[in-house]
Amino acid sequence: MMAMRIMIQENVLNSGDVGMLLKAGAAVDDRNKKFNWLDAKTWNNIIALTKHKFGIDGNMFYKGLVDSMTRSSPEWRAYFDSDIPESEIVPDYEDKINADVTLGAFLNFVLCRCFREDRSQVAANRFISKVLDPMYGAPVNDQIADIHAESLPNRPVLYLLSTGADPTGAIDDYARKYKKYPTKKTSMGEEMEGPALGQIKDGFKTGDWVILNNCHLSLEFMAEMEVILNPKDVEVNPEFRLWITCAPDPNFPLGLLQMAIKCTLEPPKGMKAGMNRTYNTMVSQDFIEKVEPYEKWRPLTFAVCFLHSVVQERRKFGPIGFSMPYEFNGSDLDASMLYMEKHMSACLLQNRKYEWEAMQQMCCAIQYGGKITQEEDRALFFTYGWMFIREDIFGPNFMFNQ
Repeated sequence: MMAMRIMIQENVLNSGDVGMLLKAGAAVDDRNKKFNWLDAKTWNNIIALTKHKFGIDGNMFYKGLVDSMTRSSPEWRAYFDSDIPESEIVPDYEDKINADVTLGAFLNFVLCRCFREDRSQVAANRFISKVLDPMYGAPVNDQIADIHAESLPNRPVLYLLSTGADPTGAIDDYARKYKKYPTKKTSMGEEMEGPALGQIKDGFKTGDWVILNNCHLSLEFMAEMEVILNPKDVEVNPEFRLWITCAPDPNFPLGLLQMAIKCTLEPPKGMKAGMNRTYNTMVSQDFIEKVEPYEKWRPLTFAVCFLHSVVQERRKFGPIGFSMPYEFNGSDLDASMLYMEKHMSACLLQNRKYEWEAMQQMCCAIQYGGKITQEEDRALFFTYGWMFIREDIFGPNFMFNQ
């Protein structure tokens, strides 16, 4: 919406153009569908598109769309059936769209939305990248280093957790690189306020980092945090940092919310975003060079990360993806990769072959599979394990899409 608001303010689009994008042919009921390969909804979208006047000048850009589809039916059907219509050449209109510097990106976006509503989100990302900047369409990955740079000893970092999210491992990894030793941690709950306060006060002196997990279980203690982090007549080590994780709670102290840097961890949207987050958080240059031979460790790392992104993405489809929601998270991936690392290292030392069945079982039956309760879901997961965790991944012609 930001990109379209900018275009409206610049008098490139009008509110009717936005309405066309959002509603398409919802108000149209044309029973004279000319093409058997189109469904009724798409045909109504096309009729609405041919009648719409774009921009301030009222340009009926797609007025001759039906005639074009009649003349070039095979090309338009190929566009309609394409897996990536937003990236395809638009029959008869490609040069016209490219020639329109101001409206071209929007015209391509709305056409794709009318023909293939299921590709609207991908088309929207392309539109945003063209109108604003490619950085706005790129996956968002909040790096711990960037968050740490904004924090202060009396300005904690507050993570609002979603299902299955846990930033503790990422914070710990960064702490080892930045401070050369791990953080101090306390899982909040009954009678844990004393140990947590002790760690904070020790941190004031030593500069240690402290992580307080599940702080929604100790809201009274959180209400005192504003005073605790601003002690009188106490010199606080400038290296001290406090990291807080909690589930969203309407009763969480407002003062702490206002003073803290607020972050949230949500599952990435799409395979590309999932892989991007994994390779920007867990998989570093040191990680892909920690096991020899490198030419086998790297593709295995990619395969397991790909498996993780697949099941994370599939979970979003509800009962179509899995029979019930499972809380797969980064800890499952960490544990799986730790086993792969130890197994490959042991095989190298003992000069023996990799045991692929053992790796599949450990990943699919124990690490991830320990959360699976339905047999159908277990069978599905083992299928992914068999497809991705195998010796074939070392070959130059291996493809994940089989």
